[in-house]
Amino acid sequence: MKKIAVIVLLLFVWTVNASSQKVAVVLSGGGSKGTAHIGVLRALEENQIPIDYIAGTSIGAIIGGLYASGWTTDEMEALVTSPRFLQWASGTIDDQYVYYFKQPDPEASWASFRFTTDSVWKFDMPTNIVSSGQMDFVFMELFSQANAVCKGNFDSLFVPFRCVGANITDSRADVFRSGNLTQSVRASMTYPFYFKPITIDGKMYMDGGMFNNFPADVALNDFNPDIIIGSKVASENSEPNPDDIVSQLENIFMTGTSYSLPCNSSVIIEPILPATNVIDFSSAKEFIALGYDAAIKQIPRIREFVTDSVSVDSMKRKREAFVSKKPPLVFDKVYVAGVNKTQQHYVMNYFEKKDTVGIERTRTDYFRLLTDHAIRTIYPMAVYNDSSSTFALNLDVKKESNLILSFGGLVSSNPVNEAFAEISYKTLQRTAATVKANTYMGRFYSSGLVGLRLDFPGRPQYALFGQVVYNQWDYFKTSTRFFEDRNPSYLVMNDYHWDCGLILPARNRGKITLVGSAMIIDDEYFQNNYFTRTDIPDKTHFKAWSVYAAWERNTLNKKQYANKGTLLRFTAGYISGKERTKPGTTSPLVSEYAAPHNWLYANFIYENYFKKWGHFKLGWYNDIYFSNKDIFGNYTATMLFANAFQPLPEMSTLFMPQFRAHQYAGAGLKTIFLFRDNFDWRAEAYLCQPYRDITSGASNIYADYGPVLSSRYFIASSSLVFHSPFGPVVLALSYYDKYADPLVLSFYFGYALFNPKAVH
Repeated sequence: MKKIAVIVLLLFVWTVNASSQKVAVVLSGGGSKGTAHIGVLRALEENQIPIDYIAGTSIGAIIGGLYASGWTTDEMEALVTSPRFLQWASGTIDDQYVYYFKQPDPEASWASFRFTTDSVWKFDMPTNIVSSGQMDFVFMELFSQANAVCKGNFDSLFVPFRCVGANITDSRADVFRSGNLTQSVRASMTYPFYFKPITIDGKMYMDGGMFNNFPADVALNDFNPDIIIGSKVASENSEPNPDDIVSQLENIFMTGTSYSLPCNSSVIIEPILPATNVIDFSSAKEFIALGYDAAIKQIPRIREFVTDSVSVDSMKRKREAFVSKKPPLVFDKVYVAGVNKTQQHYVMNYFEKKDTVGIERTRTDYFRLLTDHAIRTIYPMAVYNDSSSTFALNLDVKKESNLILSFGGLVSSNPVNEAFAEISYKTLQRTAATVKANTYMGRFYSSGLVGLRLDFPGRPQYALFGQVVYNQWDYFKTSTRFFEDRNPSYLVMNDYHWDCGLILPARNRGKITLVGSAMIIDDEYFQNNYFTRTDIPDKTHFKAWSVYAAWERNTLNKKQYANKGTLLRFTAGYISGKERTKPGTTSPLVSEYAAPHNWLYANFIYENYFKKWGHFKLGWYNDIYFSNKDIFGNYTATMLFANAFQPLPEMSTLFMPQFRAHQYAGAGLKTIFLFRDNFDWRAEAYLCQPYRDITSGASNIYADYGPVLSSRYFIASSSLVFHSPFGPVVLALSYYDKYADPLVLSFYFGYALFNPKAVH
């Protein structure tokens, strides 16, 4: 009787299995439009359509991989519509993880070119537009736990899964059935030139859509399903356009794909989606809804083939059972490859040395390393250890190129055009060393800098630096450009300074700088504008030393014309030196003036973009300066050594005495309308309140102080700003109170940024 019962039970199970239908879902590539797949999966689950297998390419591999890893459609929607996902897709590192301590000082560069000089000179041409360090770590977080559960067998996931990658080493499409799930999905979605290719087992992979953008044939051959449901969001390759590089690249790299389904029992769902950029996920919520609606319309058609149903509760129980097997993402070891042993020591100093470290601490340490200027790229992989139930973090590190050449500058309708060039050489051993030299060349501003920075890993980290800087600002009244003759300059400022100091991190987004400097400042000027080419200007020579400390916290999203983040900077220091002023041929003074000067100073700057209503955003700027600086030998010399309130980048190219004082407070409000992320209109208004004006007194030569709080000065500006890949393009109309020509219309392309001046 027992044997008969077993036979009957086996026959029953066989009958059930024989009659049950197997459904495979195929998700096409299509860039950000692929978020519509989430809506399709949601509609299928809500209507109890079984999903027994899933296959995808590119964005279809991401969505399919998440589904096969046990993610619900609600969880997937929350992920792709989050601000964090937009950052991952664009390669932007979240503000909270950027290690500001390691960021270089802002300069006027537009583009950089890298060369490797270890053996022979080799130009390192960029292979990707989007930095992949952020995305690679996120993929590790998303898929490593599911990979540990399935032990590298994709048939053992929540639902069996396949994805396709383009093996560009052997020029063929490879189907990923096993291996590392994180790497497989990453390989499948590596759109050419947007993302860096990935190497797996010695083969280099790019986007699977290059050979198979709709792997219905893979689903049929691997799973032999009864029914295939396809979700197609990709469009056919358009004819190459001579004015559209993207269309040209698509036709070069993307072979024709058949979007037909290979069996009669099949349904294709094709949402009608607007055109969008491959990595623009700002419309993800809309696309999910369109995918859902398109799938709902096809449910009657699907039910012509699919008679089985899977309840929402049973799917929930099955998913929870799989997810419960996922081990916590905890790391007990870190392994480093791609660099030599001494360089490995440098890398390892970034990571917490404990028995086990959670994902939050690991993420912080990883991004600190990624933003180190000595590191070019990192590829992270989590490898599960069954015996310890923990992961090892494997890092494939590529150090920064030895030699970097940077070029940039400023093109303007005003006579402040300049060119910028910099060369830097980097070495990495147990410490990271950077030697750099740069130059600015222009009629308004000329400069040269030679500097060395040494970065020491460990806890705490710190850096030592030294630099020699020469600056010249040449203010003149002319509308001429580079190569035209000009009148004699009426004011020339020269400074030479030698700095050395210590830099310490202040959490992720801050740093503390301690500096000692020696300086020589030579200013040449006329007391009035009535001079000839043969006249000799007055000259003020100031030789001094200084020490100062600065604390800074910076989360601004751009070097200039930021529209997001906060800047807090507090600086305090002491200066001691001696002035020597020699009158020129037009000066009413006849004798030289010499005097010592010693003063303390403090400066606080606060900039914040804090409120947003739709496309509008508000920002605030505040600058407070105090010193006990005394009067120099004459009015002009005193003004040259006074600190300047300069909330607009353009103001750093203008000499405006009314905004210079020994003590002042300035503040202003910024209103920004964001047409797009990279294009905005700005309206700004500021008030500068000197404690006391510096006046020329009754003599019109010697400096004096005006009454307390007797004057205040206004600034207003309206500008259109386009943030190009090379720098801001700006059209601005500004009003400067009490300026000779108060309305200034300007066009700028590039950065009004300069080498550091001697602090005074």
